Amino acid sequence: MILWTIQRLDAWNKLQKSGVLSGRQQYVDPYFVTAYQWLVEQMKTRIGPPPEADVFPIWAWYQWEGQKKKPDLRSGGHLPKGELGVSIEFEASENRVLLSDFDLWHYVLNYWYLPKSLAEGDRFEAELEGKGMSFYKDKPLLDIKYHQQIVESWQRIFDFSWHDEDISNTVEQRSIQATLWELHMNDVQDIRTFKAR
Repeated sequence: MILWTIQRLDAWNKLQKSGVLSGRQQYVDPYFVTAYQWLVEQMKTRIGPPPEADVFPIWAWYQWEGQKKKPDLRSGGHLPKGELGVSIEFEASENRVLLSDFDLWHYVLNYWYLPKSLAEGDRFEAELEGKGMSFYKDKPLLDIKYHQQIVESWQRIFDFSWHDEDISNTVEQRSIQATLWELHMNDVQDIRTFKAR
């Protein structure tokens, strides 16, 4: 599959020099480390173990904002405004990559429950409230039963056959992100440098 990763120039230089690039925890906002660790465990289960114990995911785009494959570098949010970066187009076999829904990934990042429907979500929140809990305020929930229900709900970020018009887009409308353990220089097909907006 063809993917695109947005990287800072120093990462691109490292890839050119060493021939391989992998993610590290030091580049992850401390608030999101728990979510990233959950994703690391999902990657281990679904695509196999990392090459080294301390490797974190490399992020890429499989589908950007629906039918568009390649990310639009004119859009903001790729890197801090004004920073020079590089969009690396590369090819990777499907067994090296875990695809997930970019928008639904925010449920994991924020420790939110990802319901099958709004009604089901309302029932879950009401049940928690009746027990004096809220996943918006208590992160993580100390009650293991409810914590596990939240964590299990996140599996929906990988299910592209599931769709609820109030919660998720159809697969044709989704932004689909890809994670992999390493990017190799010989995977690279093309690059574009850009200045972040």
